[in-house]
Amino acid sequence: MDSFRLGSGTVATERSFNDPDQKQEASIGVYGEIEKPIAEALARWVDLMRRRAGLVLSVATAVTLGVALYAATHLELNADLDRMFSEELPHRVLELERLKRFPHVDDNILIIIDGATIEQAGDAAQALAERMRAAGDVFDEVYLPRDSFFEDHALLYMETGDLDDLADRLARVQPYLAGLAKDGTLRGLANMLERAVAAVRDGDFSGAELVPMFDRFQEAISARLDDAPYRLSWAAVIAGRELDIHERRYFVIAQPVIDFSKFVAGRTVMETIDRFVDELGLRDVEGLRVRVTGDIALSYEEMTLVESQAVMAALASLLMVSVLLSLALRSARLVLATVVTLIMGLVATMGFATAAVGHVNVISIGFAVLFIGLSVDFAIHFCMRYQELIRAGSPHELALRETAHGVGSSILLCAVTTAIGFYAFVPTDFSGVAELGLIAGTGMFIGTLFCFTTLPAMISLGRGEAAAAVATATVQAESSEAPFSTRHPRRVASLAVVLGLGAVFLLPEVRFDHNPVNVRDPSAESVQALEEIIADGGDSPWDMSAVAPDLEAAEELAAKLRELDEVEQVLTVNDFVPGDQDEKLAILEDVAMFLAPAPAADGSVPAPEMEEQLEALHSLHSQLARLLRDGGDEELLNSARRLLAVLAPLLEKAATGEVGAATVATLEESLLGSLPAQLSMLERAVNVGPISIEKLPSGLLARMVSADGAALVRISPREDLNDNDALERFVTSVVGVVPEATGSARTIYENGRVAVDAFQQALVAAVVVIAILLLVIWRTFGETLLVMAPLALASVMTTAIAVLTGIPFNYADIIVLPLLLGIGVDSGIHLVHRARSTHEQGDHLLETSTAYAVLFSSLTTISSFGSLALASHRGMASLGQLLAVGVGVAVLCNLLFLPAFIELRSRWQRHGGLAPPDEGSA
Repeated sequence: MDSFRLGSGTVATERSFNDPDQKQEASIGVYGEIEKPIAEALARWVDLMRRRAGLVLSVATAVTLGVALYAATHLELNADLDRMFSEELPHRVLELERLKRFPHVDDNILIIIDGATIEQAGDAAQALAERMRAAGDVFDEVYLPRDSFFEDHALLYMETGDLDDLADRLARVQPYLAGLAKDGTLRGLANMLERAVAAVRDGDFSGAELVPMFDRFQEAISARLDDAPYRLSWAAVIAGRELDIHERRYFVIAQPVIDFSKFVAGRTVMETIDRFVDELGLRDVEGLRVRVTGDIALSYEEMTLVESQAVMAALASLLMVSVLLSLALRSARLVLATVVTLIMGLVATMGFATAAVGHVNVISIGFAVLFIGLSVDFAIHFCMRYQELIRAGSPHELALRETAHGVGSSILLCAVTTAIGFYAFVPTDFSGVAELGLIAGTGMFIGTLFCFTTLPAMISLGRGEAAAAVATATVQAESSEAPFSTRHPRRVASLAVVLGLGAVFLLPEVRFDHNPVNVRDPSAESVQALEEIIADGGDSPWDMSAVAPDLEAAEELAAKLRELDEVEQVLTVNDFVPGDQDEKLAILEDVAMFLAPAPAADGSVPAPEMEEQLEALHSLHSQLARLLRDGGDEELLNSARRLLAVLAPLLEKAATGEVGAATVATLEESLLGSLPAQLSMLERAVNVGPISIEKLPSGLLARMVSADGAALVRISPREDLNDNDALERFVTSVVGVVPEATGSARTIYENGRVAVDAFQQALVAAVVVIAILLLVIWRTFGETLLVMAPLALASVMTTAIAVLTGIPFNYADIIVLPLLLGIGVDSGIHLVHRARSTHEQGDHLLETSTAYAVLFSSLTTISSFGSLALASHRGMASLGQLLAVGVGVAVLCNLLFLPAFIELRSRWQRHGGLAPPDEGSA
């Protein structure tokens, strides 16, 4: 039997090309010198699987179950994001050296506590820190940057002029503070304000200091009448201004006990913090906001999301692939055989990952979706060629053999080229992607093995039913004329050139996003908190640091760094020792002489009855009314009117019984609750002594001076480092002064450079190795160029689309272009391989089962990667989006432009280098 009729054309078998003339006509024939023995060996192997189908499936099932159990009990997840890059990189070596001296700056939890008042935030931070310190099995160290030391010495850290102004303000309000110190109740506050108003009316007092007090009193009463929360900040009253968010923000920094081998590292730590927040009642307090971020929190939320979405993406991928397989094959038996083959291959790949690597990371955990999306291509080509032969009347046994002989070498070659796209990352310093490359690259060979083993065995188990099913499957319509791309190859090729040039024009606009936060889930609390404080600038966790041998060298280095425009602040341990202490201590000594002592909680002042409280409020009301009748400063009068507007209804409701003792007590607490602690803190703050380095808190010293005396220099950026250009300016300027500088900002910048270098290295390696491989196997430059040209076009077009649609290149999707070469070359190999036979038989390439297989395999790959594109995790989403776009563009180039290129080359050869014009051309 020399050939089989397939649809409207003919598929030649091996015997058809034993004639030397036929070999010359089709370049080197269907099979090259290397491919022929491979094709024959695969045909014999598949025939063996057919004859031993039951045994093969029994062994495969047993092995799959064993490997699944092994992987489930031994495969770990490496959640340590630092290990995503080689520890031998120069910046990683510097970072590890610094961590040996200053271990407290790594793997931290950062808890951000914002309060409506500074007192509210401070109390919450202190309470939470104390609970965390008590959990020594969960937290190695808990550090409160604004602890009692800095609260007690806060006035020494003020500028001398500002401290002088504060002293004058305290002197003016001293009589009123003294009154409140004696009677810190609502009655005492009302009596104090009444006396102050009387002093204004008598001309003894300007009343300027009363405006903020009137306004706060009015806000407290309004909140009480509306049953809304309110708490007066006496720190703001004493400061004489509203405190901004930085002053009302506290940080708790903790270094937890962590096990990165756990599937979701940090779960115990995060759950413990959540429990403490709930137990302390900090969750739903009005005005209080507690958020958790930092390395461990980001890793925890990242891996929790990836854990769920990676599994969901794999299941969604398998489901969508199954649906498309049903449309492509229209045979339940073949679809089932393909799905079972995919599952077995996936489990085997997981077993390889367990044995060879031992873990998966945040990037390599996506290998399952990649495996399904790519390995299904092998099965589709196998099954569609098998269907084609069955429809042509070939018996099952011969159809399987000829399928393996006809497409087997192409499938194997495609597995090699796809694996090259993955393996190209293995030698790079981007360890996270290198591990993915090793696992997924090997997975291509595992998928191929199962394609030639399990798949034919599954088909053969029900060969009678399968043959009947596939015989009625997709029927290709006959066509009276060739497709447009082969009738008008010059026009199609010209379009390819135009698209290619347009895409190349956009290449300079390509940017790599260094920011690792931008590949995370934007809805995660840790991400939102980190983005906020980074954009804020002043408290940015993205900073740099340098290590000096001693304090003197640290000061010299700091002086140079302060001259940089990109640097906002440079700190050494000396900067935590206030300047001008003698002058400031003298001012504080004067304040201490006239400042009223803090109220003693000894019960010496009996708590007033409600009637006494209301009587004092009535007296204040009367005094305010007189002030308005007398006239005076307009600002003071307007403030008094606002206070009267809420005080009058409060007293009316009290008279009718609508306002009771509980309401009055709540009003008193909201106005005066923080006063005793604030007066006590103020009393301590004016009675401190001088500060030296030795007196600084031990937690701070451990972060600024190492055990061997080395001093840390901390360098903060002036700009928002969410901007990639700002990040580059900051890092390069600092490194220009201190080449050994390290820190999160440099790590992010350098990791980005490593990722880009890995991309370039892998891209060049993939192109070179794939091209050489094709040349070695096919022994013809022309056919190699036919395969590579659409790939080059698809690559630049994919990049251009990414630029136009705003899909960024980042740590997650940087693998796309090298991988696209490995994926896209598969379709080209199949089409060029098939074109060798269809050309001499007069068939149309796009009407063969190979073209349909290319189309459907690309659709299954796109749908598989599309499951990633829908993820809320921005890294997974961008990877899925770019892969889906890339594969879509690649199939367009292979099915539209490649046939035109093949036709042009054929015409060139037939007419001695002079290609005739397109059909219909003049």
